[in-house]
Amino acid sequence: MRNIELRLISELMKNSKRSDKELAKAIGVSQPTVSRVRGRLEKEGIIKEYTMIPDFNKLGFEIAAITFVRLLKELSDEEFKEIRKSSKELTKRRGDAVLMAMNGIGLGYESFHLIP
Repeated sequence: MRNIELRLISELMKNSKRSDKELAKAIGVSQPTVSRVRGRLEKEGIIKEYTMIPDFNKLGFEIAAITFVRLLKELSDEEFKEIRKSSKELTKRRGDAVLMAMNGIGLGYESFHLIP
């Protein structure tokens, strides 16, 4: 991977909301270069998505724990419904729990479901 690509990825990890013009200034290249490299990295799947990180303290949380689970096989519709049912029961018992599930397997990000 070229130096410019690594620098661009590093800057995007710091703040992915910045414009290509701002990113270009930060890494010392032209704005069209940033746009071209960013587009290629997205197309090749090196940049998979952009996200946000909330300030959990300002939301009233003292401790936040995030757990990632990678399944060995795709869940059947029935298995997914059972997990969703169990998750809803957990959130009813624990008002401070927020669960998010991903429907799919591997590195796919087809659909996200916020489970109330």
